Amino acid sequence: MPNLVENYFQNPTGAMVTIKCSPWHVDGKALLLGDAAHAIVPFFGQGMNCAFEDCTYFLELLDRHEAKRALLFSAFEQSRKADTDAIADLAIENFVEMRDRVADPRFLFRKKVELELEKKYPDRFVPKYAMVTFHRTPYSVAAQRGAVQDRMLGELCDSVQRLEDIDWAKAEVLVQQKLTPLPGV
Repeated sequence: MPNLVENYFQNPTGAMVTIKCSPWHVDGKALLLGDAAHAIVPFFGQGMNCAFEDCTYFLELLDRHEAKRALLFSAFEQSRKADTDAIADLAIENFVEMRDRVADPRFLFRKKVELELEKKYPDRFVPKYAMVTFHRTPYSVAAQRGAVQDRMLGELCDSVQRLEDIDWAKAEVLVQQKLTPLPGV
């Protein structure tokens, strides 16, 4: 890269934004999808996946509502809005986690407990990152379950320092009471 310094200073830094708009459609004549309707920061790596999901949902709905564009566009937005808002929030949350928490010993301890819970309850306790990245869990479900699991981890980890001190009987009760089996796991 012979002109690295020159190129670096001549090309401005772009902005990263989140877009949560509504409506995504106008009178059955125009429809936004993908980043035009719900741009997200890249810290979960799901932008393109989310846009592909839009296409899949749109095609499924097109088979049912083809003749009625206004109904099709409205149904499309209703079917996607909760998930696109959820992944936008999850992406920002993941950025903050990577920026602020990955060197925090308490955070790392919670991650160890999280992995142990996943080993013990693989169909119930699935880490939020895994739900989003490795499973076909809707983003809104991953966000909701992730919040429940975060509270569980707080309850199990906040008063102890070592994995050996975790109250695994309490963990069993929490997992069975608060988490249903995750479909497709």
